[in-house]
Amino acid sequence: MQTNQDKMFSYDEDAENRFSVLKITALWAFSEAAFGGILHALTIPLRGLFISSAAVLFISLIALFSKDSKEILKATLIVVLIKAVVSPHSPLTAYLAVSLQGVLGFLLFSTKYFYKLSALLLGLLVLFFSGLQKIIVLTILFGTTLWESLDIFIKQLSFELFNITHPDINYGYLLIAAYVLLHLIAGLFIGIYAGRLPQKINFYKSIVPSSIESESVEEIPRKEKSKKKNWFLRPTGIFVIVVSGGVIILSYLTPGLEENIAISVVIMLVRSVVITFVWYTLLVPISKKFLQKFVAKSKSKYSADLDKIILMFPKFKKIVNYCWKNSEDKKGIKRIRYFLSTSFYYLLLSD
Repeated sequence: MQTNQDKMFSYDEDAENRFSVLKITALWAFSEAAFGGILHALTIPLRGLFISSAAVLFISLIALFSKDSKEILKATLIVVLIKAVVSPHSPLTAYLAVSLQGVLGFLLFSTKYFYKLSALLLGLLVLFFSGLQKIIVLTILFGTTLWESLDIFIKQLSFELFNITHPDINYGYLLIAAYVLLHLIAGLFIGIYAGRLPQKINFYKSIVPSSIESESVEEIPRKEKSKKKNWFLRPTGIFVIVVSGGVIILSYLTPGLEENIAISVVIMLVRSVVITFVWYTLLVPISKKFLQKFVAKSKSKYSADLDKIILMFPKFKKIVNYCWKNSEDKKGIKRIRYFLSTSFYYLLLSD
């Protein structure tokens, strides 16, 4: 018995040419290797949220056009290999995130009879874990003292500046909840959107040209590559230092605060330095060696697929630049939204 998706997309030659699993895998790999750089050039915040959302779309497409859900696992492995080859300096958490996304896709799309539900659950779970990842990393580094310090910092500032007191509200945990909720809302949206991809693709088939003209096109403005910043110079690091410094100063200026709060914050900072040192000098090198061995062992098995995918990247870049030029009549958020939407369908539907 055929599902609606099977009837809508029979495996004829045209569908195989335009929606081959290998091409969708290449797009997923391109997203993981280059999409972050594009978003960075456009100064779009919460880039991890967008990259995770793109992964949901590509995994849903692989499930839609593959005959076996095991193709998702194969695609995941290829994406990890491409990421290791093209972006060797990616953090280990990025490889773990891709692997988790692929496993979730494989489990949820083990049957196509509930495609829309599977896509929705994939969106929610992938974005939930994406939001949770940052919170877990910060908690491992700084412990719960970070969130307690944030709570103290906001409460004291509210009282000093606005004479507002809310002793029952824990602002640290409220921030965690808000951050994860934002990812869940994004997951809900992208999951529903992924479930509608069959209808969306049918609509865009008649709009998107089969090939892009070889005229010179305006490239997305690049940002000069800066030296990799230490954690304390990044937004998260600045946030932690401001909160920590603020709590230490407040502990000496505010009689109502306990005397040992400043000591707890200092211990938290020392703990984070020790964990960071151990992570980068011991655990990362060992993990990288295992990853390099795994990549070297697997590359020969998938060498033909890897070569084909890497050869597609310049064409993908050309299409992205074309879509950027095509969006020049729009400004600000409208341009970015139009650019991201058209890029997705042009990359998917153009030969």
